[in-house]
Amino acid sequence: MPKYNKAHVATANRIARRYGVEMSPENNSELLTPDGLIRVETGATIARRVRSLKRHDGPAYIAVTNREALGDALRAAHGSRVGVMDPQGNIVKRAETIEGARLNAANINGSAANGSSAVQRNALRSSSA
Repeated sequence: MPKYNKAHVATANRIARRYGVEMSPENNSELLTPDGLIRVETGATIARRVRSLKRHDGPAYIAVTNREALGDALRAAHGSRVGVMDPQGNIVKRAETIEGARLNAANINGSAANGSSAVQRNALRSSSA
């Protein structure tokens, strides 16, 4: 099992308490929630973990261990379904489901050309949250 620093363990424990979940027994950087997966990462491992989370089927979040790493996490997750959390577990960028990403892509590609569909309104609402 990899060795984790104090900030990493503290962030994982804080987020686990906030969401009422436990850390994965196999991986102290992974939190499994009923709504998806949260991976706690330091600035050095963000890009690699976002790439691996892009392959995850359900909603997935990268949580950073310090506020300074938020910019790196947002850049790495930009244009993907992967969400981003700050060290307190606050959602900074909401994760999307595969189905949600398909619906958003359909709207962007002109399936809802008139711009008045409920799906499009909901996509805008959730992206601005």
